[in-house]
Amino acid sequence: MVLMKLISNENGNIRYSYQPEHDGEPGILAYDKSKNETIIEKLAEKDGKSTFYRNHAFTMIRKTINNPPKEKTLIWY
Repeated sequence: MVLMKLISNENGNIRYSYQPEHDGEPGILAYDKSKNETIIEKLAEKDGKSTFYRNHAFTMIRKTINNPPKEKTLIWY
């Protein structure tokens, strides 16, 4: 599970904090629409060397770039 919170959405640049398992220090992920590029600004404490949580977060950001939610909890099985 990952808690996503919108930090900013300006001129196609979207920034989210993401917090795996609602635990530890959150990280910051960004999306630059002009470059179609996702960026890791800061890794979440629980993300460590794994890409598991941030990949789920990046997928959500890409799917919602035209209407990004202010807050969303991603859950999968």
